[in-house]
Order: sequence, then C-alpha cells, then structure tokens
Amino acid sequence: MDPAAPAPKRPTNRLLKTTIVALLVLLLAWPATFGAVWLVNAGYTALDSTRFPASESELAAILQNAGLGSAEPQKGAALSRALTHRLEAELNSTLGWSVNDLWVSPTRWLDNRANRQRGVIFSTRMLAAFFATNIAKLGTVDAENEWLKEAREKRFAFSEDSWWLPSSESEYRKGIDLVKKYAAALPEGKAVYNLRSDDIYNLLMAILGNQFLDQPLGLLVQATEEVSYWELDDRIYYTQGVVLVMRDFLRTLVELYPLVREKGGDENLKIAFREIERVCTFDPLVVLRGRHDSVMADHRGKMASYVISIRERLNDVAQSIRR
Repeated sequence: MDPAAPAPKRPTNRLLKTTIVALLVLLLAWPATFGAVWLVNAGYTALDSTRFPASESELAAILQNAGLGSAEPQKGAALSRALTHRLEAELNSTLGWSVNDLWVSPTRWLDNRANRQRGVIFSTRMLAAFFATNIAKLGTVDAENEWLKEAREKRFAFSEDSWWLPSSESEYRKGIDLVKKYAAALPEGKAVYNLRSDDIYNLLMAILGNQFLDQPLGLLVQATEEVSYWELDDRIYYTQGVVLVMRDFLRTLVELYPLVREKGGDENLKIAFREIERVCTFDPLVVLRGRHDSVMADHRGKMASYVISIRERLNDVAQSIRR
C-alpha cells in the first residue's frame, strides 16, 4: 500500500454526518412550517376578517335615531336591525356567503368561515322566531306580522348551502328586506312592537335554553374521543357565529333598556359581555385538542368555558329581572 495514499473514509463518519443533517432538517422544519402557516394566515386575515371585536360604530349604526329616550317604535326598529346585522355583514363580506360555494371554488375550502356562517344563520333563525312570536305582537292570540312570518318561516329557514334556483344569498337578502319593511312600518303605526319586562326575561331564557345556546355548547362539551380532529375547528367557529348574532342583539337591548343593567346587575353583564368578546375574537393559528392533562391546549374546551360563563351570567341577569 502506498503510504502517501489517503486513508479510506470510515462508515461511522458518514453515518454521523447523515444523522446530524437529518436532525438539523427536523429542527428547521418546524419553525419553517410554522412561519409559512403564519404568513398564509396573515395574508388571509388581511383579505377577510377572522376576529370580530365589538365596534361602537356598528352599534351606533344599528341604533341610528333610537336611544334611551326614543319612542317604542324607534326602539323596535333598532332591535330588528340588530337581529339581521350579522347576517347582512356576512353576505356583504369580501368573500360573501361561502357555505354554498361550488367544490371548484377556492372559498369552498374555507371551512372556518363557512361554519361561522352556519352559526350565524342558526342564531338569526332563533332570534327571528322569538321576535316575531313574542315581541311583534300585542298578545299571544294576535296574528303574527306577515313580513316577519315570511322572513322566519320561508326566507331565513331556507337551506344555507343552495347555490342556485334560488341561492341561499338571495333568500336571506329577501328575509332581511322583509325585516326592514317591518322596521319602516313601525313609526307609521302599521306594525306592532310590544316589549315588556317579562318579554326580556323570556328572551334571556330562550337564549339560554336547549334549543339555542345549549345547541353549540353540546358540540363543545362532547367527549374528546368521540370527536374527530377535523371537526374541532368546525364546532368552535360555528359557536362563534351563534354568539356574534346574540351579541348584536343583546348589546342593542341593553342600550335601549337600561333596566336590564339596573335590575340584572351591571357586574354580571360586564362579565357576560367580556366572555362574549372572547368568543367573538377567538381565532387560534392552529386548533389543538389537548387531552386530559396534556401539555397542548384544548381549544374546544376553552371555548366551552366561555359559553358556560356566558350562560351563568345571563341566567343571573334573567333571575334578577324576574324578581
């Protein structure tokens, strides 16, 4: 053997280098992936909102000429606007109503906003039913307002995923227009608005009932092992849509009727609205499903805790009003 020839490379050296390279790739892959997800998310949120903090300008637009000293018809018009405000905002948003988009459309795959919109229409239906059958009548035996009846039974009840003949958007816009007709008729004495203190109590109890807020809460508290990973974010954003509509309606109600705050307790309402804001601004980069004592976050459980707190505080308000 030529003593000047280089020694052959040992297999152990190659294995060590390969291992080091593999570890470096793994170490760099996570932050690179996280950064890519963050950039995509930041770009999307610049185009289409994913957090919805309470806006005083939006509340002012709902109230318009209504306020504490306004006549009941003006208050009724404002409360009816609050009923459809979130649905109209979804229809007029940058990407519009995406629940019914075709499979070939990129917006079809934006399931977070689609489930939020499903929650919005569900909540709108529930509040429209209560408004039409309790608040827009002088007595229980009186006939229901024809515009509100058509809006709740035909237009808002229409399927949320119909693309054409007719589309969901066109039906919901017709429903909103019918509610606006009702609001416009109130000052002229051609429609009825009759909100009493027992109606406020009944409204809060309807919101807290098993057909309204308990419905999304049930989706949040179902045992973790019974819910697939791919359903976690669907349930979270559906709940957000439900609460967004409820927030518009309750904020308007409290603004128009201070007795809710006076008799129900200012502190209870503050905490309720604080938890409502947490739901409306909830938008984690990645929805996690931490199990039991896992170190990972349980986002569905966190959302459930907000909703439970809202229920308890609103129930305290309702019971105080009843006394």
